[in-house]
Amino acid sequence: MEQNWAIGLALKLHSEVVVVSVVKPPEFSSSIDEVDEFYAEGENYYRPILAKVIEDGEKQGISLKIEILHGHPAESLVRYAADYKADLIVMGTRGMGGFKNLVIGSVAQKVTTYATVPVTIIKK
Repeated sequence: MEQNWAIGLALKLHSEVVVVSVVKPPEFSSSIDEVDEFYAEGENYYRPILAKVIEDGEKQGISLKIEILHGHPAESLVRYAADYKADLIVMGTRGMGGFKNLVIGSVAQKVTTYATVPVTIIKK
């Protein structure tokens, strides 16, 4: 859903879209090999999803770039946006809300807090 909103905005503004997914490291791991395997599984999970996003973008006449990052999601997204010199971050939220959100916090909330560019949240 958020990718459709971002694609629509990019078409109107003649902008570039970079779709970023982040594979979060495992909470616990016994070896570096296990971490590498976890990251590989995460990338294998995201690749078909991102391929579909690219296909949808091409159908609408926009070329998309994709990135799969490794690390903590909020930190990785904020750092990537700064390094890439992004003008805007568009992201979805799972809308967990309630007490759980207050205790744990959310990626969207952290990105909004720490990003140096505007952030648009698309509620799922």
